[in-house]
Parts: sequence; C-alpha cells; structure tokens
Amino acid sequence: MSSRGWPAPSWLGRLFRFGITGLMATTIHVMVAVSLISRLGVLPYVANPIAFVIATSFSYATNTLWSFSSQLSRRTLWPYACVSIFSCLATAAISAAADAAHLDYRIGILLVIMIVTPVNFVLHNVWTYRASR
Repeated sequence: MSSRGWPAPSWLGRLFRFGITGLMATTIHVMVAVSLISRLGVLPYVANPIAFVIATSFSYATNTLWSFSSQLSRRTLWPYACVSIFSCLATAAISAAADAAHLDYRIGILLVIMIVTPVNFVLHNVWTYRASR
C-alpha cells in the first residue's frame, strides 16, 4: 500500500506511469520553451533552462505522487534532483558523442531516449524511491 492507501503499483506499473509522466514533462518543456522564445523573445539558452526547471518540477511531483506512490519530501527531492542533473549531463555527453561521430542529430536524440530514460527509471526505482516501497 502507498502512503495514501492506494495499492502501490508494480514494477511494470511504475515503468508505465514513469513513461507517461516523461511524455507529459517533455510536452511541458517544449510548450514553455517555444512560448518564451516565440511570444516573449527570450533567447533559447535562457528559455530552455527555465523550461527544464518547470518540466522537472512537474516531473518530480507527478513521479513522486503517481508513478512511485511516495510523498513529496526532502528525502525524495534531493536524489531526484541528483538524477535529473546526471541525466542532463548524460544527455549532453551522448549528444556530443553522436555529433562527433557525424551522426544525424535524430540518431543522437534516439540514443538519449534509449539510454538515459531507462537509466533514469532504474536510478529512481532503486535510489530515489527505494524506501517508499
């Protein structure tokens, strides 16, 4: 049982919810970044970090409460933030490696999705939310 009295989702249920949350967070990031850039004239290198913080905040709340049936707390916030920073750095490294290999940028994006997403799920499953199950 979760802290709210709901049955805690299975590993597969957590994975499914994590995926849905990721799609929603990605949509939020894109919408915020595009709005800031196209409507307010904010430079992309300023708009994207703002969009990242907003989308990551949504992702933390939704993954904590829904995907992993846990509680919002410092105990989950700090590991979540560490995994998010790691993910950002890994995304940049994979993208740079794909670029250095002269791969199409879409291959780099696909590699990020195939590598970073499952690593994020595993890190959150075994570290961020381990004590909440």
